Amino acid sequence: MELLDSLSDVTGSGTSESLLDKMASMACKAAVKGKHHMSMMEAKALIDELLTLENPYNCPHGRPTIISMSRYELEKKFKRIV
Repeated sequence: MELLDSLSDVTGSGTSESLLDKMASMACKAAVKGKHHMSMMEAKALIDELLTLENPYNCPHGRPTIISMSRYELEKKFKRIV
């Protein structure tokens, strides 16, 4: 509802790009933040929903939502391998 109310404020001269920017900004503001604690069930539901998206790899602003690294890279990050 907030999105629809917000979009009704945009005049007829608004471009589709400005509408997409506004929606992307609203999505980021509503996103789960780094220090937010959630249950395992909530986390699983969020990941399941993410994986249904057309592009689950980036947020609307282009920031990565999923990364991939090998076991070697992970161990190196935690100084298990020098």
